[in-house]
Amino acid sequence: MTAQKLYEILKFLDALDRNLELQTKLENVRNTLNAVASQPAQPANQSALAGALSGFEQAAAQLATITPSQYAVVEGMGGGEFFDPSIAAKVTTSIQTNAMTPSVAREFVQQLAARRAEFLSTVRSAKENLEKLKISASALKLGSADLAFLIPREIFDNELVQFAKELNFISRLLQDFSEALTGQVEHAQLEQLSSSVPTVALAASVPVILAVAHVVNKFLSAWERIEKIRKIRAEITEIGMKGAPLDELTEQIKTTVDTVVEESAEFVLVKYQGPAERKNELANALRRDTRRLFGQIERGLTVEFRTQPDKDGNAELQKALADISNVAGTMHFPPVAEEPMLLKGDELIEGEIQAVKQSKKTTTQKTIVSKKVVEKDGESTRPKE
Repeated sequence: MTAQKLYEILKFLDALDRNLELQTKLENVRNTLNAVASQPAQPANQSALAGALSGFEQAAAQLATITPSQYAVVEGMGGGEFFDPSIAAKVTTSIQTNAMTPSVAREFVQQLAARRAEFLSTVRSAKENLEKLKISASALKLGSADLAFLIPREIFDNELVQFAKELNFISRLLQDFSEALTGQVEHAQLEQLSSSVPTVALAASVPVILAVAHVVNKFLSAWERIEKIRKIRAEITEIGMKGAPLDELTEQIKTTVDTVVEESAEFVLVKYQGPAERKNELANALRRDTRRLFGQIERGLTVEFRTQPDKDGNAELQKALADISNVAGTMHFPPVAEEPMLLKGDELIEGEIQAVKQSKKTTTQKTIVSKKVVEKDGESTRPKE
């Protein structure tokens, strides 16, 4: 993690807690529990506890806005339990379980509030020290957006050449999206690299980022259906069923993915006005790109989006930025699949050379596949053209 990334997460946690007043509301629950433990028969104390608990629950519910990658960093810092949306449920359970012995619940909440206060103190102290060292988070320009790909090391097995393939794929994905949307290939600009969970933050045009957000969200919505099918598939496998039932469920998963891939390509190309021949080429490229993207999401890849609205910007741009923010806020990436089904390890695209040819009307991108002679049973064969 870079110092800038650390500062960004510290600033985020500090601002989030202040805005939600979560620590204050947790301490209110603690204080009212003290009163209940001292005078359990007082109705006013019980009422005050109910009110304090309700306020804390409402604030804690807002913690669901923390993205998976943000939460992973917070958890790695030792603060996962303090920013987990289930923190209120744990407090409520403790109070309900110990209704006849409120002192037990009081002890639980006191310890939780004390540990959380200590963590927040560390966060704010570290943030202030980084500011003294003139370290700050990277800021977006007004009226712009960016996106970040978080690539788990398991995807490329810590091999540099495999990591390079991931970067090449991301570059190609954004180039194909940009050409389909604008008629011109745009080269995304690298903003940041972070190494703990390898993170590639990129600046690209707002229309491209919005399209990527919609496509990713489209797949994540379909994944909820896929997960249900996978669950049924695992259950019937567990009871010993084989053959047709399993094959049918596997086919449903493939069909669901194929449908999302096709819908994604159509969505990105809906306003394309270039030559029909190039449109067909782009459609195939987008199908390949999105299928690989979905396969990597199944393996643990996540994509995050940031926006910086400009109140004085044009209405169309502001709407696009708002759409990015809204779509990103609904994304829930699946846990890493134990047995990935969408993309096999040997399906990484090999031997490709990206040749980009510029023209006045549009940009044509050709993929040249290197021809290799393959020895088989003493005979030389060549791949089909």
